[in-house]
Amino acid sequence: MSQQRLLVIGVGSELGSLAAALLEQDARFSEILGIDVHPPRRRLRRTTFVRIEYDESHSFVRHVVAHRPDVIVHLGVWEPHARLGTNDARKATGNYARALCDALAQLDGLSRLIVRSGLEVYGAPLQAPADEANPVAPTSTYGHMLTELEAMVNDAAPRTATVTTLRFAPVIGAHVPSPLGRLLRLPVIPIDPFSKATFQVVADDDAARAVVHAASHGIHGVVNVAAHDPTTVGAVALQGRRMVAPVIPHTWRVTASLTTLAGAPLPDHVVELIRHGRTAASNIRDIGYLPAHSTHDVIKRLYSWPSIVRIAPMHPAEQVA
Repeated sequence: MSQQRLLVIGVGSELGSLAAALLEQDARFSEILGIDVHPPRRRLRRTTFVRIEYDESHSFVRHVVAHRPDVIVHLGVWEPHARLGTNDARKATGNYARALCDALAQLDGLSRLIVRSGLEVYGAPLQAPADEANPVAPTSTYGHMLTELEAMVNDAAPRTATVTTLRFAPVIGAHVPSPLGRLLRLPVIPIDPFSKATFQVVADDDAARAVVHAASHGIHGVVNVAAHDPTTVGAVALQGRRMVAPVIPHTWRVTASLTTLAGAPLPDHVVELIRHGRTAASNIRDIGYLPAHSTHDVIKRLYSWPSIVRIAPMHPAEQVA
């Protein structure tokens, strides 16, 4: 069995940490380097972590080139209002992508490159579920970010490398910072009363398994990864015993301000999903990319997480003279 050097970019995210933990179990990966702004969210036994800010491109390139990876997993993507606001998310994602491209120009012998993307690149509204043959036509900030990322990395990738682009439905998990997940956990969910559009999500563990499969058996091209059995926002609200608030056209900006005050910022790609839905199909007949959990299962798990409970102090705080 040939040994391979692995690089995981974005290892500090929940998806990155989970994927790295699974990749550590594969003995083919002899040396594993993880890069991110934040440290991994779980204990990794074989991964060496290097903290690099998204504006430290020289340090990024130096560490990547020195590691000489055979396989690169690029999960360094910041969804707007997941961990960063829209402007910072765009800057962080773009800077990491450009640094990766600079490093790729100096690498020899790279065999596989896995890139995280999303269904947002297809835009909205769609007349039918998008498959990998659908043209890319983003209509949201996040969609444009991912489209630019795909184009940059594909242009910079060495010809020797198999490039697998994983276009995920919204990734939902207990520790995944997701603007859609936060919105659906609100007591009252805004809906478009005129829309019956459906959408899909994907569980964080299913997304991580798809990353691991691509790192070992990746194809050259695009793979859509989304849970089966699409649902509607109304059905989700019923499932979670939430109230709904109909929103008329041209008032979504006001709605976004209100949900932000409630702790759930509403970026434009989430508004698209609520109003127009977001579904996908896959032409890739590989069970390794097939999610084990349905959309209903993922939403059920979303509502099973305990809520934050604020506990008052048992005794009044002592006053300091």
